Amino acid sequence: MTRMENLQPDLEEQTRQDARYQAAMASINRSKIEREKSGYVVMSAAMNYGEGALGDGLFGKVSHAAKLFMIAFACALPVMFVWAYLL
Repeated sequence: MTRMENLQPDLEEQTRQDARYQAAMASINRSKIEREKSGYVVMSAAMNYGEGALGDGLFGKVSHAAKLFMIAFACALPVMFVWAYLL
């Protein structure tokens, strides 16, 4: 056997490992890109919600009514607790 024949299995193993390493790195990069995309989706949804809630359309009016209801509820809740537990 020549020296090249002795090295052939090592070279084939190295080639296989290189291919596997490249596949693993590609998978890691794809998962990073997917995670980054989901972050952009969340931020886009939050910004669109804010724009819609401050607008003059139906969603803006419903959002404003919900805010007023929550403020009234927060003001009335302590009074209801006093009536229920102290009187």
